[in-house]
Amino acid sequence: MQRGRTVTDRTTGVLVCIYYRVAACDVQRVISGVREFQRTLRSGRGVAEAEVLLRCDLPTASTALPPHARTAPVPFPDTPADADARVEPGADATVMETYRLPMPAAAGPDADAVLHSFLATLERASSPHASLLRGARHVELFAPCVL
Repeated sequence: MQRGRTVTDRTTGVLVCIYYRVAACDVQRVISGVREFQRTLRSGRGVAEAEVLLRCDLPTASTALPPHARTAPVPFPDTPADADARVEPGADATVMETYRLPMPAAAGPDADAVLHSFLATLERASSPHASLLRGARHVELFAPCVL
């Protein structure tokens, strides 16, 4: 590898993952805001895919299903009332935003600038909910395995 090259110079895409905690009572407001922002990205911002996820706990051993009974998906609540009922109002909930970005081969060394610009856009978009965060926002980048 040449000195000074970065992962974005060598990959066809990057998955940007951002996760943070909010109070359970603020989850629906935050998720709604993220979804609205993500809808705006789909119109020509170079984002191939965007998703917002809510962390869920693994079932305890006593409530885990036997392997032969795991064929049906576990339903996830869509309504704010159902979501709030699953988590204590004062408890923290972890939200994750994911963004799949294609990194065009033509970008070469400019790919880092494209990525930094996108991360700055995400930072600005998060500002309306900054006061609702419990702790820091964590940003991680993942590239497809090419081995």
